[in-house]
This record gives sequence, structure tokens and C-alpha cells, in this order.
Amino acid sequence: MATKENSKKTSIGKRIAYIVMLIIAVAYYPVVMSFVSSEKALAECTKVVTSVANSSADVMITEKNLERIIDQNWPAIKGTLLNEMNLNEMESRIEQLPMVKRCEMYFTAGGVLHVEVLQREPLMHVFSSDGSYYIDAEMNKFSSERGMMANTIVVNGYVNSAVDTSELVELCQFIHDDSFWRAQIEQIYVTEKQEFILVPRVGEHIIEIGTIERLDEKMTNLRLLYTKGWAPREWNLYKRINLKYKDQVVCTKK
Repeated sequence: MATKENSKKTSIGKRIAYIVMLIIAVAYYPVVMSFVSSEKALAECTKVVTSVANSSADVMITEKNLERIIDQNWPAIKGTLLNEMNLNEMESRIEQLPMVKRCEMYFTAGGVLHVEVLQREPLMHVFSSDGSYYIDAEMNKFSSERGMMANTIVVNGYVNSAVDTSELVELCQFIHDDSFWRAQIEQIYVTEKQEFILVPRVGEHIIEIGTIERLDEKMTNLRLLYTKGWAPREWNLYKRINLKYKDQVVCTKK
């Protein structure tokens, strides 16, 4: 009996101790939070760390570009009190840049401001009567900022409102996704009939593919010509390759 009573008393004692500690924690919580808020109100931005999620040769913004944009928009950002900085407003301003898809800003310990950007990835650089602009895989058109150029395939010729942008995107995506074609094709020319001509980096010929109908078949035939048909010395003997016709590759000499 004594053992049971002692165990019961111990259990009651633990409960009382827990309740007392809980009361103390609740009582001091506002004091602690007030202290933290006070410290935060006095904290300053000490450093800016930039990050571009998809930075590569094919995209436009580097971390240095982003640092320059921040310096231009908020030249006195370092030393500014954290509670005086509206991060939502700052994110919105960065997202107004045409090549930026999303921006996120947040603070970490020591007053460090992190700026993370996800940018649009252009598939092509279009030169038309309407001006110069980029188009990405989602068919968004956007211009570039000064000093920000992407290494993408060039599209020119009769590029206007009559051109089916989805066909251009499909063709450019096909080239972009294949390392062989990405290294070989540097330009797409749109004819008056809205057909496509490819201009390679190597050789003095052009490649007439017509429409993108049977695109995989046409490009497979062209690859076979390049890899198994022509000898290296023959690359400059031709001025035109025509892939428009089914099961045919018509080569025209100079």
C-alpha cells in the first residue's frame, strides 16, 4: 500500500511541477516576444545574397546581373532596418523585369537578405519588323535588358502575326533538346510562304524543311546524310538540301 501511495504522490508532484512550468512559460512568452520584436526592429540589412535558379549559357540573368539590378533599385539597401523593407513590394518590382518568371526574398540570421530568381528560358531570339524579342517554351514573348543576351537560335525572315508561334516553338525545342542539332543549327529563316529554312554553323548550304510536318523523319534523314552520306570534303560542295518530300533528300550543288 505504501508503495502505491508513494507512486501516486510522485505522479501528482510531477503534474504540479509541469503546470507551474507551463504557467511560467505563458507568463514570460510576451516578454520574450517583445524582446525579439525589439531586436528585430533594430536589426539592419548587412548583406545581400543573390541566386539564379536556372543559370546557364542559354539564359539571360546571371547573379552579377541580379546584383546590379538590386543596386540600381535599392542603392542604400545595406544598413536599412529590416522592418522598413517591404519584401513583397520588392519581389513585385523584380518580377516586372520581362525575363523574370518568379522572385522570392527572405531574411536569415545576421540581417542577410536572400534574393532568389527563377528566370524565363528563351528558346529563340526573333528579329522581325516588330523588333527584337525572345520566345520561351511557354510561348511568352519578352525583351532583354541592356547587357543581357541569351545564347539561343536566331529566327528571322517573314516573322509576323501570320506565323504559327507554336510551330516555331516546336521546331526550336526539337533543335534545343538534341545536342547534335543544337551544335549544328544556328538560324531559322521563315519564308514568305511561312515555311522554314535552317542555316547550319558548318558548311555553305541551307536546309529547306518546309513545314514541321514529319519533322522527326526529315531531321533523321538529314542526320544520316551528315554522318553517313557526305564525306567531310563534300560539305562545301552543295548550296541547298531539300527535305520537303517524303523519303527524299534532294541536294543541289553549287
